[in-house]
Amino acid sequence: MVKGLNIFILLVVALFIGGCTPEADSPQQAKHSVETQVSLPAMPLLHIQPAIYDLGDIKEGEAAIATFIIRNNNDEPIEIVDVQAACGCTAAEPDSYLIPSGSFTQLKVAVDTTAKQQDIKKTVHITDSLGNKAVATLKFNVVDNPHANKVMQSKGIFEGNCASCHFEPLKSVSKGADIYALGCAMCHGVDATGAYAPALLGHTDAEGLSAIIAHGVGKPQMPGFAQENGGPLNPEQMHALVRWLMELPAEKDAKD
Repeated sequence: MVKGLNIFILLVVALFIGGCTPEADSPQQAKHSVETQVSLPAMPLLHIQPAIYDLGDIKEGEAAIATFIIRNNNDEPIEIVDVQAACGCTAAEPDSYLIPSGSFTQLKVAVDTTAKQQDIKKTVHITDSLGNKAVATLKFNVVDNPHANKVMQSKGIFEGNCASCHFEPLKSVSKGADIYALGCAMCHGVDATGAYAPALLGHTDAEGLSAIIAHGVGKPQMPGFAQENGGPLNPEQMHALVRWLMELPAEKDAKD
C-alpha cells in the first residue's frame, strides 16, 4: 500500500514539473535578447543596391551600363535633389526623382569607354531632400576592341563627353602641378609613379619629354596636349608642366 502511494506521488510531481512553463525569460535571457536586437545594423535611410556593381570586361568604345536600385527607408516621401557623376563621361539618371516612403526607383548609369583602358571605377553621388546621401559605384575593365571602326579609334580624351574633364579644365590653370593633376594624374598616377600609363619620374631629357606631351604617342589615350595639335595647352603651360616634371625626384628617391 505504501509502495503504491509513493509511486502515485512521484507521478503527480512529474506531471506538475513537466507542465510548468516559465511565463517570462530569465534576466540573463532578456538581457541577451535586448543586446542582440541593439547590435543589428540599421538600414541606411537612402540606400543604393548594390553599392558596387562590377561589369567585368568591357570592350573599348562600348558603353558600360548598369542599373542600381535607390531605396527610400525614411518614414516620409523624399525627392532626389542632386545626382553628381564622377566625370563628364558618366551619365546617371533615376527613373523617378520622387520616391514614396518604403519604395524605390531605378538609377541607370552609363559610362563612355572611349580612350579608356584597364580597370576603371566611376561613382555617382545621390542626395535627397532630407539631406541623406548615398554613393553608387560602377567598376569595369576596359579591354582592346579588335572590331572598333576607324572613327572610334580616332577619338581621344579631348573629344565627346571626355572633353569636359580632360580638355576644358586645363585651359584655366597655369601651374605645372595643377596642369598635371587635371590632365595627367588619372593615367600616370597622382604622384607620377605610374598607373594605367608609365611613370614620369627621373626624366633627364626635357626636350624629349616636351615633344611627347606636345605631340602624343599616336593613341587616343595619349593625344598631343599642345594647342598646335588640337590639345588645350599653350606654350607657357607646356613649359610649366615640363619644368615641374623635371623637378620631380628620381623613382628610387621618391619611395624613401
